[in-house]
This record gives sequence, structure tokens and C-alpha cells, in this order.
Amino acid sequence: MMLIPEVFLCPISLDLMSDPVTLLPTAQTYDRPSIRRWLAAGHRTCPVTMRPLPHHTSGLLAPNRTLKHLIDRWLLLADLALPTLRDNLLDAAAATDSAPMVAAVETLRIVRSLSPPGFCALLLRLLMVRSSGDVLAELALDCLLASPSTRELADALQEEKKLPSSFAFLLRQGSPKVKTALCRLIHTVGAVAVDAVGALGRSEPVMGALAALVRDDTAGGASDAALRAMCSLCSSDQASREAVVTAGAVDALLSYISSGGSRKRPSSCALWTLALETLELVLVSVDAGRQAMYARPGATAVLVKMVFMVPSRQDRVGGCGSEHAIGSLLVACRESAEARVDAINAGLLTRLLLLLQSQCSPRAKANAMALLKLLRAIWARH
Repeated sequence: MMLIPEVFLCPISLDLMSDPVTLLPTAQTYDRPSIRRWLAAGHRTCPVTMRPLPHHTSGLLAPNRTLKHLIDRWLLLADLALPTLRDNLLDAAAATDSAPMVAAVETLRIVRSLSPPGFCALLLRLLMVRSSGDVLAELALDCLLASPSTRELADALQEEKKLPSSFAFLLRQGSPKVKTALCRLIHTVGAVAVDAVGALGRSEPVMGALAALVRDDTAGGASDAALRAMCSLCSSDQASREAVVTAGAVDALLSYISSGGSRKRPSSCALWTLALETLELVLVSVDAGRQAMYARPGATAVLVKMVFMVPSRQDRVGGCGSEHAIGSLLVACRESAEARVDAINAGLLTRLLLLLQSQCSPRAKANAMALLKLLRAIWARH
């Protein structure tokens, strides 16, 4: 049973409107029979806003043709189209040959246009049919991203137990468009329902595929989308952060940050900040993450470069990115004498002093002072 969109209900009778009209003085829409009964009963106020209406009733109402068209389209969808669309997709999900897949392509185009509720679980099942091909997967993902209910999508993700292996396969073998859309899907759901993506976050194959995309600076939009998806998954729980470290995310994030200069897209600033924020979260919470950073040559120098940028670059990176870079360095330097020496050699002291003279955040300033105190002994020797 499809839920009736609230905008299609008459505010007076709460029934589906058959002849919507707009009450011109207040721009409120009602079903024509209901508002006529209201006016015939002697009321001279708008039922919703209670604003006074003119004493004459002629010319008060005008047909709302746009809403009438939408209601008619919705009724057609509810009465005729949905069962056929659902059957076509069920056939494709259970198919062993290509014939139902061809029909499913056109069906998915219709579903994408109409965005009906109640299709998320079925669309996810289609994604798990590995023989469906990139075209079907792309259309199914388009439909899922256009879903009218993120909560329905989150519930469907949470109930499908075999999803992690299918997602990992698509993230590695799918087309660039499939990879990007899948990452967008993870990020979209993770932003509103972290519990729904927990199984994906705890899956090392999924995290490994995301890390590979983040590391690949030729992947373009897929790399950026993978970074957002990884950040959402890392925010879910400790097990996800441990899985992402095992999958090689520390090296991937450092590669992403260090190659940032070649990323010319306008969103680079926000993406750098997101990568630094995710790296700091991992370093703070997972011991193996810190060990992975120590094992990567030049990792400390990469972070030092992000502490303070010359004005033309700082505008792109932003103070928040510096804040997370300092946070990561503070964690690393507290634990490793080698990291402290590397930070000094990379010019951290100068950058910290410059940062403290700039308009940085209180957290960045506090961490910068803590880093200076930590490095004081080595500083004196230099």
C-alpha cells in the first residue's frame, strides 16, 4: 500500500484531493468541494492561516493545475504501474539469462523518473546480481540515490546480509560511474543512519576497495566520492576504524593528501580537510594506524606541509585542515621520537610559529602550543 503524499491531502477533510484549487488571498490549496462547503457555512477566514477573506466569494478560487497533474500521475502509478514495474525487477533479480535484464533496463528508467517508495530492497537485490552488467547497476544506483526516503534506503541496507561482498565487487570491478554512485550511496546513508552502514564499515574487502580508490589519483570523482564514503564508515564505530587501517587506509589518505596539489577541482579544500580529519580520527583511535604512519616514508613531512600554507594556498586548504594536521602530528610525535625528529627536519617549528600568528582556531592553537612544548628539547639542540 502506497502512502499518500501529505501535499495531496486536503487540509480540511484530510482526504486525497480530486479537484485542487488555490484560495487566492492566502495561496493555500484545498479540494474544491471542501473549501466550497467551508465558505457556504458562512466562514470568512482561511481554514489554515485563519486570515480574513473578502465578503464576496466570487474570484476567490483558481484551479491548481500543477498539483492536479501530480495527483493524477501518482494515481496512475499507484493503480497501474507499480505492480508491473516490481514484477519486471523481480524477474531480473532471479534471472539466469539476459532477456529479463533487457526489460529491466527500461523498467529502471521509469522507476528513476517516478521515484516511487518501496523499491529500495528490490533495487539492492539487483545490485547483487553480478551478471547484470554496469548499465543495470548504474540505473539501479541512480534509482536508489533518488529514493524519496533515506530511512527506507537505510533499512534496506541494514537488512541485506550479503551486501558487503557485492559492494566490494562493484567498487573494484564496476565502471567509474558505478564506483562513484556506490560511494555516494554509502556516504548519503551514513550521514543520516550510521548503524545502517556498520556492516559495510566492518568489511575489510569494502574498506580495501575504498582505500584503493582514494589512493588512485587518476580516478577523479570516484576517488573523491570514496573519500567521503570512507569518512562516513570510519565514523560508525571502532571496528570500522580498525578495518579501514587493516585495509591500508592510512597510506591511501596520506597519498591523497600529498597529491592534493594536482587536484584542481574547486572542492579540493573541503576534500583535503576531510582526508585530514579522517586520518586524525584513525591515528587517535587505532594503534595500528599510528604504526602504519611510522612505516610510510615521508608521512610526517606530508602532514607538516599542511600545518601552514602561504596565503594563496591557505585559502584553499583552510584553517580547519591545519587543525587536523596538527592533531595528527601531536599524536604521532607524542609516541615516536623518530617522528619528532622528522617533524623538526621538515620545518614544523617555523610553520607552528607562523600558524600561531595567524587567525587559527582555538583547538589548532592549543595543539600547536602542545607540539612546541613537546619538541622543546630537540628545538634547543637545533
